Amino acid sequence: MTAADPHVSPAVLVVTRDPALFDDLHSLLRARGRPVVHVTDLTTGYDRARIGLTILDTCDLVGVEEALAQLPRPILALTDDDGRAEALVGAGASDFAVLPCSRAVLSARISAALKLRERVVPALSDSQGSLQTLLANLPGVVYRCANDPEWSMQFISEGCYDLTGYAPDEFTSGRVHFAGLVHHEDRDRVREQVQQALADRRPFRVTYRLHTASGACKWLWAQGQGVLDAAGEPMAMEGVITDLSELRQTKLELEEREVLLETLLAVTETAYILCDEHGAVDYANLAAQTWLKLPDSRLVGARFADLLTSLPNELREAVGRGRDSIFTVDHQGGDFEAYHLVMRNVQISGRPHTAYAFKRLTRELARQEVEVWKKVIRLIAHEINNTLAPISSLLHSARLINAAEARDARLDRIIDTISERSKHLGEFLKGYTQFARLPRPRLESTKWRSLIDRLDELVQFKIDAAPEDLNTVNAVDRSQIEQALINLLKNAVEAGGPPEEVTLRLRAHREGDEIQVLDRGPGIPPELLPKVLLPFYSTKRTGTGLGLPLCREIIDAHGGNLRIEAREGGGTAVILWLPRLAAA
Repeated sequence: MTAADPHVSPAVLVVTRDPALFDDLHSLLRARGRPVVHVTDLTTGYDRARIGLTILDTCDLVGVEEALAQLPRPILALTDDDGRAEALVGAGASDFAVLPCSRAVLSARISAALKLRERVVPALSDSQGSLQTLLANLPGVVYRCANDPEWSMQFISEGCYDLTGYAPDEFTSGRVHFAGLVHHEDRDRVREQVQQALADRRPFRVTYRLHTASGACKWLWAQGQGVLDAAGEPMAMEGVITDLSELRQTKLELEEREVLLETLLAVTETAYILCDEHGAVDYANLAAQTWLKLPDSRLVGARFADLLTSLPNELREAVGRGRDSIFTVDHQGGDFEAYHLVMRNVQISGRPHTAYAFKRLTRELARQEVEVWKKVIRLIAHEINNTLAPISSLLHSARLINAAEARDARLDRIIDTISERSKHLGEFLKGYTQFARLPRPRLESTKWRSLIDRLDELVQFKIDAAPEDLNTVNAVDRSQIEQALINLLKNAVEAGGPPEEVTLRLRAHREGDEIQVLDRGPGIPPELLPKVLLPFYSTKRTGTGLGLPLCREIIDAHGGNLRIEAREGGGTAVILWLPRLAAA
């Protein structure tokens, strides 16, 4: 597209099949120093070099109103239909003359058209230069193509080389067809969407993949509309095409990060709640939904202040202080929950929001307490074992001396008593050492039916489980879980209730398995419930206080939890939750 030089007298294009009319026009134009190009059909004239003035005899032309838009400006239209003159001007003609007319009228019309050309062409040249600069800097291409299966390009801007790897003339000459570059999986869909938009006389917007000259695949976004012929049918399309590849890649990366963030928020035990500037909940993760006992559909949009009314006073007071804090919530029976609250003000989409994070610290504090006990146990066991070893050696020497020399029966009894108590102390320490040095679980796929059948051989109890739950498989350390369940079942049997009421209840869920060990004993007093999981605490006169803490350590090591509750109707319920794990 080359701008015309306004200082050169350009040729005048005369489109007519009337020789007499052409002779008159030719003499009038030659008298003004204008070269003349004569053609008898519009297509030939449009393919010629840029013309400063077009004189168009419309008498023998069909669809001339549409053709006017294809010609350079200005245009002098000649017609023998007075009623058609106004339509010609509306379609793009600069002026018109109704034939037949006198030579003087025709001369005046030509003079007026040439003067208009002298005013318009410089402005058109500037606009054309600006358009060229704009097209060269567009992040994509501007195009005009035929409405045919190949999308034959009539014009495509220079940006097509960066977009496709092909030069503009490769498209306009027909050596390369744009439609042929569209990914085969997208081609039919794009064609259907474009044709439907053209049929509806509306713009189209499509996204598709395109193969470049180098073999790369790019994502493109195209927007355009149809160009209608005289009959109102779409004969061509004009629009813009933009490369979406980088934007789409960025979008995919953001979506992947969003999925990752959603996954992390879904599996964390910390409750996250996001509220807008009006205090309405915008987001609540799974932990928050579980904590508030409400599904996401009822949480989003609800006022956070209203939700807090059903929660303990200590929590409402912590939120009301408007700052980070650690607080405890007391429960009946002397139990408590410790929380860490973090609050942050954030901007999301230009709007202020408040983010709340509630993290339970109770288990972490209990774990730290247990770790302290383990260190104490290991230290004491080490010192006692160091003492027991020489005592055992001395006792052996004393037996030999007494047998060889003194042969005193009383000394034998003393040595036997010391030996028996040393052995008992060693066995006693063995139990504590096992608690202090519990190995990491070695996970293996285990069907609950086989594990429970093994327990049934060792302890008397009832089973409350559906067949499909018994056939459920989970990945656990079989020996550790067996040990924990044996301890709990023996405790239930020794609780003082009817042995036949001891029950093991199994309920399998998608996320994990819940096991309950139930008895009908006198139960544990509410004020003692928080203490029974502490090491060395026992309600039995001869108990070591390690059974329940060891069970909790085993379940915690599997990523689960253990809690003890008063059973409805009397007795105690020990409830285990084991998440669904995969075997190592």
